[in-house]
Amino acid sequence: MGCFSFLCKKCGKGIQSTSFSGHKCHLFLLNKGDVIQKMSGEYDSYGRVFIDDTQNPEVKHDLRISEKWKDPFPEKPPTKHDQYFIDKGDDGWIWHRVCDLISYGNKESLSGIAAYHVKCYDGEIPTTASLSDPNQGWGEDGEDFTDTSADKYKD
Repeated sequence: MGCFSFLCKKCGKGIQSTSFSGHKCHLFLLNKGDVIQKMSGEYDSYGRVFIDDTQNPEVKHDLRISEKWKDPFPEKPPTKHDQYFIDKGDDGWIWHRVCDLISYGNKESLSGIAAYHVKCYDGEIPTTASLSDPNQGWGEDGEDFTDTSADKYKD
């Protein structure tokens, strides 16, 4: 799976992550301009946030578990493809439904993920998704490739 990176709706800078740590942020899942779910924490590079004080049991190195989105379309019956994963006990089909909402271009959409750095968020409820980060969450010219600790975005 590739990284999903977004620009902050307030400051226009990337929500950055090394896939092990990231900027503290608020993520809003939108469907047709309405917020249907929200999560907050350190960005994990994959459209989610890490859960503090956790360890992914499937890996030996330090890697926190990420929060997962709930099914954005619980009223919609599973497709055959979804059912295949459901039968295997794999909840990846939910992520596929979330991805169906994400706009992959750089044009704001009424559906997708609206992202804000914690320090930038002023309480406004978003109605459009964030633009994609052309630098894939690593910063311009990779200046933040290994450093996501910028105080500006941590609190």
